[in-house]
Amino acid sequence: GKSLDGIMSGTVTSLGEFDQCLETAVPHPKRKDVILFQGQYCLVEVRLPLPAKGRRYTYQDQLEQLSNFTGSDLMTYFSTKGHLLYEYPFRIGLCIPSGCTREDLTQIVNLVSNKLNIDIKTTPCKIKEEPKPLMGIQIFSISVFCLLGFLVLLGTWIETRSPPENIHSKNLLHKIILSFSMISNFKQLVSTKTSKDNLSSLHGIRFLSLTWMVLCHSYLFPGFFKPFYRSLFRAAATVMEPVAQMVVNGSEAMSTFLFIEGLLMSYTVLKQIKQENKPFHLKHFVLLKLWRVAPVYYVFLMGASLVPLMTSGPIFDATIARLIYPCFQYAWRNVIFINNFFHMDDMCMLHTWYVSVEVQLYLFSLFVMFPLIRAKKIGIILNIFIIFASIVYTGIVTYIFELQPTLTVVHIDPEDSSLFFLYSFGSTVSQAGPYFIGILLGYILIMKPDIKIPKKLLIMGWFLAVVSSGIIVFITGIWYGVEKPTVLQSVVYAASYKVVFITGVAWATFCCITGHGGFIHTILSWKAWMPLSKLVFVTYLIQPILQLNYIASFRTIQEFSHLQFIIQGFGFLVISTFLALICNLLIQSPCLCIEKTVFNMESKKKETNENRNLGFESDDITMKVKGKTETMLTLENGLGQEAFFKTRTENIKAQQDS
Repeated sequence: GKSLDGIMSGTVTSLGEFDQCLETAVPHPKRKDVILFQGQYCLVEVRLPLPAKGRRYTYQDQLEQLSNFTGSDLMTYFSTKGHLLYEYPFRIGLCIPSGCTREDLTQIVNLVSNKLNIDIKTTPCKIKEEPKPLMGIQIFSISVFCLLGFLVLLGTWIETRSPPENIHSKNLLHKIILSFSMISNFKQLVSTKTSKDNLSSLHGIRFLSLTWMVLCHSYLFPGFFKPFYRSLFRAAATVMEPVAQMVVNGSEAMSTFLFIEGLLMSYTVLKQIKQENKPFHLKHFVLLKLWRVAPVYYVFLMGASLVPLMTSGPIFDATIARLIYPCFQYAWRNVIFINNFFHMDDMCMLHTWYVSVEVQLYLFSLFVMFPLIRAKKIGIILNIFIIFASIVYTGIVTYIFELQPTLTVVHIDPEDSSLFFLYSFGSTVSQAGPYFIGILLGYILIMKPDIKIPKKLLIMGWFLAVVSSGIIVFITGIWYGVEKPTVLQSVVYAASYKVVFITGVAWATFCCITGHGGFIHTILSWKAWMPLSKLVFVTYLIQPILQLNYIASFRTIQEFSHLQFIIQGFGFLVISTFLALICNLLIQSPCLCIEKTVFNMESKKKETNENRNLGFESDDITMKVKGKTETMLTLENGLGQEAFFKTRTENIKAQQDS
């Protein structure tokens, strides 16, 4: 028969006509209303005879048994690519009558495989049928979303109909319903008020990091599913180019999020204790963090159960199903923030590892914050020790398990990815470095708020920050085409790249906050970043699902090219941000308003509103600046978004003025 189109360049999949197959229906010759049989779509996997797999292979490797192969130029070329077939079998779509079962097809392909000495397997077949009834969790999820929508409409209607004096009603239920008002919450979202703390540059860093990460995913996800793209052999050449390296190394954006979160937590706590002489409340520290993360996160987990209803396709089971189906069994691990301790295949939505790591680091930071508050030298030493321990741990596990140094698309073995995620990338210890660098910088900013940096030191600092961060981003390019990283290179890079890169980011942040940032501070402090940065957490949760839904809906193989990935990346960013806006109005902003209402009532009952630590009793820290109430940056929802929203009274006054 005819070989696969593009097989010389590494195309290993031919999906056929999925929709046409399912739409095929053969009626009874005498009774047109009776269907004799329908088309049934099946995908078969063909594996050529290969030696027993003895180790983990990367893209640049070659089978030892074929290393001395001699023959025609064509066969010699294929001998250098044979190891790819361990992970990327040939896939061929077939359309068979619905009367045939998968077992019937298996018997047929076994006859062929025995004759040709090749391995052929069949995957579950698909047939057009009536929609299946919803599962219990799906019905519950739809009900929750409908309830949230109803509360938003009700809260909005009450605010538009209620006179201003009723807004201040002491009735708790009334205030909670008003917390869902779309009018007030949207005003709070788009508010660009800033404080004299000069932390506004974090808005730009946060959203630009998200943009970088989304573009990174637009390359990495196709890299994880390369068999469904054309020209597999050209994939490494595509991502080894310098421009591509700036994109595919976007995993460093996750370290930036952790750094910002650690910085804001440390800065907020120490500011209230050291400068405002307010006591630290452990209960508020823990409970309010969970409140800011859990409601949005849990609603998102429920929404994951609806993903199978959103798309279908010939490769659905091989793509997004692997991400979603574990949720029906293992979502409880996400609920208690421990899902990053398990293998990738047993995780509900892989990208939620970040949420668990961030919550774990936040709680663990208490062991550093208490010493920083009471015995600063011990706190500083302990903080530096944790950063150093993170470096050493990552280097050790990289050496012991022979892990890849960072996320790459040339490490094609699933075992490589699984071990790398479990022991390095998704490990709380490995990710601790950036978080505690943030804590240390927050401490410095509180202790030395008016620090002056000599011009020579400033120039040298910027030079080292740019060079070190640039090396981290671009040096990996040689591992895609020139040579594999040696064991020493892997250990050194894996152990240091997060800390080195974040040290550069920390220097830029420090300069911007202390007034030494120049035009960079101007760019990062652009007020347009502020509303966008408040949506970062929800956008982060949504965008991988959106990207994988897109891949799962493929009807034919796609091009592996820069233009396609860049256009798709920005498209995913825009759509994800829009969906995040909806989620913000449905659940995120209402939860922040409820938090403020409940804890303000608690503080009034204690009659200690002026002397207690209210930094953990509201979503922001209010300050009097020239007679006006303004807000400063706070921690919120895992990626450290700011609330920056006005009080309910200010909203009503603004509405009356308009």
